[in-house]
Order: sequence, then C-alpha cells, then structure tokens
Amino acid sequence: MIILIGYGIYLGADLLAYSSEQFFTHKIIVEPLLISIIASFVITNYSKHRIEFSEQLEIVAPTIYIIFFTLTGASLSIQTLMSVFGIAMILFLVRLVTMFLGGVTGVIAAKDPKEYTFISWMPYVTQAGVALGLATIVASEFPVWGHAFETIIIAIIVINQIVGPPLFKWTLNFVKESHLRAKVKAHQHNQDALIFGVESQSLSLAKQLAKHGWKPVLVSVDDFKIDDISEFEVHKITDFTLDSLKKLDCANMDAIVLMLSDKKNYELAELIYENIGTKEVIVRLNKRENFNKFHELGTLIIEPTTAIVSLLDHFVRSPNAATLLLGMDEGQDSMDVEVVNKDIHGMRLRELRLPSDIIILSIKRKGHIIISHGYTRLRLGDIITLVGSEKSIEEIMFKFDT
Repeated sequence: MIILIGYGIYLGADLLAYSSEQFFTHKIIVEPLLISIIASFVITNYSKHRIEFSEQLEIVAPTIYIIFFTLTGASLSIQTLMSVFGIAMILFLVRLVTMFLGGVTGVIAAKDPKEYTFISWMPYVTQAGVALGLATIVASEFPVWGHAFETIIIAIIVINQIVGPPLFKWTLNFVKESHLRAKVKAHQHNQDALIFGVESQSLSLAKQLAKHGWKPVLVSVDDFKIDDISEFEVHKITDFTLDSLKKLDCANMDAIVLMLSDKKNYELAELIYENIGTKEVIVRLNKRENFNKFHELGTLIIEPTTAIVSLLDHFVRSPNAATLLLGMDEGQDSMDVEVVNKDIHGMRLRELRLPSDIIILSIKRKGHIIISHGYTRLRLGDIITLVGSEKSIEEIMFKFDT
C-alpha cells in the first residue's frame, strides 16, 4: 500500500500537470518528492500511527533501496565521473568549511557547551536519499547539462558517505552518547555478587548465595539500619556515580543484583552497561511498562508477579524438572560454569568424561544459546549450564576454571 501510494503521488503530479495545461493552458507543477517528505513528516509528528508506519517502512525499505541505488549507480557514467571528480572534491571541501562555520556559529548563538564548538558539524556530513532523488530529477528535467550535474552530485554524495559515518561515530563517542556496552574485563571468577538494596528479600538472597559458596556484598542506598547486619559485608552510598561503582569494585563482580525502585535500578543499570559491562546484571522489576528499557540494556529481569505464575506453571506441568533446577532435591543443584581453561578449548563434549550424574542443559556462546550434542566443540568464554550432584558440580567447576 505504501508503494502504491508513493507511485500514486507521482502519477497524480503528472496528471495534474497535463490536465492543467489542457484546461488552463498553463502547467501546474507539484514536486512529488516534496509531497512525500511533507506527508511522512505529518504522519510521524501529528498522527497516532507513527510506530506502525515506521514498521511498514522497515519492511519495504530494503527492496526499494536496492532498486533505487542500483538504477542510480547504473546510470552513472564513469568517464564523466573522472572528468568532474576534481570539481566534486572542491565542492565537498567548500561544504565542509561552510558546515564548520555554521556549527561554530550555532554553538555560540545557542550558548551550548564549549566542547561542542569544533565538532558540532561532524554529524551532518552524511547525505544520500533526498539529495540523490533531487539530482535525478534535475538530470531528467535538464537533459543538456543535467546529467553532468547529477554525476557531480553523486560524486559528492559518495565522498560524504565515506567520510561522514566515521566522523559521526567519533562524535557520538566523544560526547559519550553512543550508549555502547562497555567491554567486560577479564577477571578471576570468585563467585562475588553485589546486591543493591538492603531489605528482607535481599538479605534472604544473600543467605541463599552464601549457602552455595558465593560471597555476597550488600549496598544500602536508603535509611535501612545496617548496623545489625554482621554476617555480610555492607556498604552505604548516597549517589550513583561511576566513582561510587568503582569503589564497590563492580568490574570484578560476577553478578550484580538491583533491588531498588525502577528509576534507581535503571540509573544503575545504565551506568554499569556503558562503563563497566558486568556480564550478569539482574533487575527486580516493579512496573511492567519498564520492561523494554531494561531489556535493551541486556539485563536479566525478574518481575515478581509473573515469576510466581511461571514457577507455579512449571511445577504443575513438570514438577521433577522444576524441583531439580531450583535445587530442591537434596544433594542436587544447577550451576553456570564459564570455560576459562585453555586445555578444554576445542574439545568435544563427549571427550570431557563428565560424571554420570551430570547433565549439560545448554551452552551459551557470545550471548546466544547454541544447540549442543556430543560433537559440540567448546570455546573459551562459553557458559555451560550444568545440573547434577553438588559434589560432581564442584569437580566440574575446578576442571573448567583451572
């Protein structure tokens, strides 16, 4: 439907020009490309269908882009391109200079921070779609000199496409707005867990983790009385800054659990995501509508209401598996183990000679669960989920970690 509407705009513009010349002896010309741009602006900003419109464009766009850029490239004369390349470079440099001057003037006029003065022009170098469309229109409307003009414009666009994206990426990183996940630093896994929020549930979690050999550290951010807690290490912080997290040694934690309000949890999760990159960040969600923004940060989300329902569902449909995974069977437990032993790298699962009471449930590699079988080769950094007796799991952990 979007393609048909787009084609209809061009057909309607042509029909209007023809009809107006027949009836009024004067052509009324409207620009289809401009109409399409205005229409998309109105739908995006003044209608309730922005999301649906964007989703449909994402489906249609790849096919249209392939056709458009292929036809544009095929119509380009290499000989003409070589003859006008010098002119294209001069115009490219003139454009950069004018953009630089405009950026400096804009920062001064808007009283933006001074560090943006000499970089404010960089994100705007890239250009493509509309400029190419206008160039093809000029070429068809002015056949004498339009083709050479189109070739110059395309040459400038190609140069901008090569130079623009790296400049844009560098600018985003410079102003710290790229929001990329920090690289996880290699560290020795000592089963350390940092729990933000001191309350009954966090204390119960810390006791449960300690029972399984973990070393939990509690962090209080409110007025909870921490003087009475003696069995665990407890810290108190008043603000969420990178320095505060570094003092808590977050980079060397195997897991961080956030049990505060959604606002505070998100502030912490974002700091950890962009600056520390801890592999496992677990969030206790308070409001369902905040699920997506936590999910985008790669956190493991526990929503208390749905978690209880899901747990009950598993107990009804598969009680044996549920009790096994939850460690409710005496002497049985489940554990995630990371492969850091170089001697195991490249070995097949069947070559490990695991104890008979150990079951490998899954292997996670680079964030993706892979289907495993006896011939699956292990790689350094793989996370293996095991189920079995506590004694056998301890032996396996020693084998993978050594």
